[in-house]
Amino acid sequence: MTAYLLYGLCLIVYGGLTIRHARRFQQARDRIGWRVHVNGIRGKSTVTRYVAAIFRAAGYRTFGKTTGSAARILQPDGQDFDFGRRGFPNVNEQVPILWKFSRQRAEAAVIECMAVNPLYGEWLEQKIMCSQLGILTNVRLDHMDYLGETLPQIALSLARATPKVGLLITAEVDPELQQILRAEAAKRGSNLLIADPATVNPESLAGFNHFAIEANVAIGYLVADQLGLDRQKALQAMQSAQPDPGAFRLQQVERDGNCITWANLFAVNDRESFVDLCERLFVLHPKHQRVVILNNRRDRQIRVELFAELAVQLAFDLVVSFGDFEAEVNQVLARHQWPVINLGNSSSLREASGEQLLAQILEASNPTRPLLLIGTVNIHTAQAERLLDVMDNSH
Repeated sequence: MTAYLLYGLCLIVYGGLTIRHARRFQQARDRIGWRVHVNGIRGKSTVTRYVAAIFRAAGYRTFGKTTGSAARILQPDGQDFDFGRRGFPNVNEQVPILWKFSRQRAEAAVIECMAVNPLYGEWLEQKIMCSQLGILTNVRLDHMDYLGETLPQIALSLARATPKVGLLITAEVDPELQQILRAEAAKRGSNLLIADPATVNPESLAGFNHFAIEANVAIGYLVADQLGLDRQKALQAMQSAQPDPGAFRLQQVERDGNCITWANLFAVNDRESFVDLCERLFVLHPKHQRVVILNNRRDRQIRVELFAELAVQLAFDLVVSFGDFEAEVNQVLARHQWPVINLGNSSSLREASGEQLLAQILEASNPTRPLLLIGTVNIHTAQAERLLDVMDNSH
């Protein structure tokens, strides 16, 4: 009997401490006057940086956190540093981050949603962020195992992280999806604003040190409007923001008299975003031969056939396979009698250096034309990492 009493007392004490801890966190969080939660499929890390820069330009002491290719903490002076995560990402890490921002007298916190599972996204918003401003960059077919198999299902899943009695901004252009987001925002007492890419002057994109997208800048404009910041000053703030380590930049590489324009789209793995970026690149480089690297990971089989078919639809002159599922890639391309070379895990060059991989791609290409080389589907495979080492060290 005594043991049961002691056990019950321990539960009461633990519960009391937990409630007290939660209240202290809520008080610390609420001292941050502006809390912004950035969600969506594409562009979250970049938009997080843009929005943090806009808040800084508006005079707020602003901190931020991205969770893209490398988790980073954004400082009030515009600099950032590696989060220094130990082990695997965990949504619980957002709690001490907000607590620390509060102790550092943050007036605004702009945080990228790190949850793929919509249950966790909803928990992060309702229990941790309680944001006044939510951003949903766009809705794309990705993470379908968690978010749903159709765009409307994905929109509903992402909308679960909408703030209560606040504002939701999106650059999603599909009217059906906009209506879903508007209805979900209304359920939570929030309003929806649509960022229009047409409000962004194409010439203004030239002022960015990375490949900027109109939709992301348009989101920044609407945020600036909420703060009373002039859009020209907002544009300057976004242009001066330090880009994400995974931000897309075109890179010029010379090898043995060959001129290569390298486009690292390994992180772009939904159909709509990839097609849009490729069409932009084709307009910029109309005389280049087009070569695509399909970088397939063992745990991402769902993307294999989709991107092999896209390589044909976009009329790439040559397809290169990295990583796994090379037989499946070959099978799709054989149906179209499309040229492909295998440099991945089933090939004799699976252990080749980055320089050797690049040499093989050049050897299979047309030496009389400049080369537009695009990588896509996934970020990490052994071959992709070796090739990236070469490209990153090229000048």
